[in-house]
Amino acid sequence: MKNIVFLHGFGENASVWTDFIKLLNPENQYFTPDFSPKKDCFSIPEYADWLKNYFDKEKIKKAVIIGHSMGGYISVEFCNRYPEMTLGLGLFHSSVAADSEEKKENRDKTIQFLIKHDTNLFIKHFYPNMFTEEFKSKNGEFVQNNIEKFSKIPNEALLAATLAMKSRVSYIGELGKFEFPIFQILGKQDTFVNYKDALEQTILMKSQNVLLLDHICHAGMLESPEICAQFIDNFIASI
Repeated sequence: MKNIVFLHGFGENASVWTDFIKLLNPENQYFTPDFSPKKDCFSIPEYADWLKNYFDKEKIKKAVIIGHSMGGYISVEFCNRYPEMTLGLGLFHSSVAADSEEKKENRDKTIQFLIKHDTNLFIKHFYPNMFTEEFKSKNGEFVQNNIEKFSKIPNEALLAATLAMKSRVSYIGELGKFEFPIFQILGKQDTFVNYKDALEQTILMKSQNVLLLDHICHAGMLESPEICAQFIDNFIASI
C-alpha cells in the first residue's frame, strides 16, 4: 500500500478528487488536503509548511504527491524541501516555472478584480475556463454546480493564493536533481498552462512520464477521468 496525496488547485477545493479517486487502485491510501479556506498563506513556501503540518497530523511518512495547477506549485516546493518524504511527484496541468511578466500582470488584474468584487462573480468568470467548449456544452449543469460550490471560497483566500502564485520561484534548475519519479498530465487545449512550455521541462527530468491529451483543457480529472486514472495507477505501480 502506498500513500497518495492529491492537492487541488486555485479556485476549487478538494472535492474535485472525490469521484476521481474511486477510479484508482483501492489498495492504496488516498489523502485530499484542502487549502481553499486558508487566508494566512501569502507565499508558496507557506503553503508547503501547511502541507508538512498536514503530513505530520495524518502521520504520513512518505507519499506520492499529485498537484493540480496551483497544487502542483505547492507540491514541487514541498518535494524540494522534503525529498525524504517524497515517493513521487505528479504535475497535473501544472508547471515548475515561475510566472512570466505577462502572467504577473494577469495576477495583478485578478487581485484588483477580487478587491472590487465578491468570490461569486470571480468564480463565475474564472472557473468555466478550465474546460473545453465541448465539455461545457455537454456538462453545463455540472459546471454550474461547481461554480456555486466554489463561490463559497473566501475572497481573502483567493487573494492570498494569487499573491503566492505571483511570487513563486522557478524550479526548472532543480528538475534534473530530483531523484524521485515525476509525471506530467497536460492538455493541448489548456489556456492556463502552455503544454509546449511544459513539455520543454520534461527533457530535464530523470524520468519522463507524460500524458498529453488532445481534447482536454485544464481539468483532466473531470474531462477525461478514466484515462488519467489509468495513467496515474500505472505510474504509482511502477514506483
